[in-house]
Amino acid sequence: MKIGFKSIAFSLIFVSSLASAQSSPKRPISGDYSWRILENANVAFDTARYGEAMDLANRAKDSRRAEIEWETYVLESALSPLAVRRAGDEFKEVLKVLNERDEKDAVALVNRYLKLHGESFFNESVSRMVEWVKSKIVYPEADFLIGKIYQLEGEYPMAYTFYEKARREREFLDIPDMQYEILYAMVNLARESGNSKDYEQSLRMVLDSDGKILGAGRASSYSASEDYEQALLLILDSDSKYKDDVFKSAFLRILDANKSSDVDRFFLLFRADVVGSLSALYELGNVYQSRGKEEQALECSALGSIEAFTHIHETLSERDTDYKFESFADFLSMCGRYNDILEWGEQNHVWELMFQMADRLERRGKSTIAQSFFEKMAKSMPVEYWRAEAASRLRT
Repeated sequence: MKIGFKSIAFSLIFVSSLASAQSSPKRPISGDYSWRILENANVAFDTARYGEAMDLANRAKDSRRAEIEWETYVLESALSPLAVRRAGDEFKEVLKVLNERDEKDAVALVNRYLKLHGESFFNESVSRMVEWVKSKIVYPEADFLIGKIYQLEGEYPMAYTFYEKARREREFLDIPDMQYEILYAMVNLARESGNSKDYEQSLRMVLDSDGKILGAGRASSYSASEDYEQALLLILDSDSKYKDDVFKSAFLRILDANKSSDVDRFFLLFRADVVGSLSALYELGNVYQSRGKEEQALECSALGSIEAFTHIHETLSERDTDYKFESFADFLSMCGRYNDILEWGEQNHVWELMFQMADRLERRGKSTIAQSFFEKMAKSMPVEYWRAEAASRLRT
């Protein structure tokens, strides 16, 4: 029996269409969204069902991979026709053509990512957005949870590996500020596991491969305490004021002038609108203090005091439009009126940072300004413990 040319052509088209349909990624089902699965994983973790949490976290990663494959397919398919390519690479023009062609899924995806990040994040380029979406196949939140599970199980090298993976891929975090949670987890891991030889050996290899953490050739001199310091410095890498040597030199000059009147002037002159690094400054200051690095320790407590003061001062100004900073003592008294400020200060070591600044100034030989700090804190510090500590340091 002869088969006609048209029949062959039809068969080829049919097979080709079938193969194409089979290779097309499936649209994600709402019940299988990665964020839903990870949410259940976190619930399992919080209720100590760690095996279930691990399984769900890995499922979330698989789901994220499937979602991104579908999104990439939708975007590339919608952007490939000549009519769309002729529109160029700017969002406005491309979206106009996509709307005309009724590419609803692609338009929804582009608008969603623009709402989250803005055009400048993608350098005003649709094609750059597509490349970024392709890379979003990773799921740092899930890796972070897996790291926490390994840490609880005492598997420190594995915990660090997953924390570091989450840190490197922080660009794809749904909540950008979660990077601080990841970094502080790395700090706590370093502190908790500092005596583990297996951990140190594994970490030495990981750190040596990452020039951003340890410079080339430093692996042989690695120590657990060094990792603790490096983890803290990693957090402070995003603190522009910590990296600003001119700013630090300026406030040290005021403190080193050793004048009692400069206590109020110190807080009038300097502002630092940074919040996420307070705990890192506190911890790093203690590290430097234990090593006898007095100036670096003072820098940490002074900068932490400035950053904490700036944040609280802005909060007070929002709550009371008539509020203006008049003196450090008055500021401390105002803090005592708000329980949430007191609690935030305790959680972020604010009151201790301020006390440490005075203590480290006195150790530096700047007794005049140190005593002025202690006097004001003894009178107005909103936490009784630190008020008493400051009073005990006053000279009679």
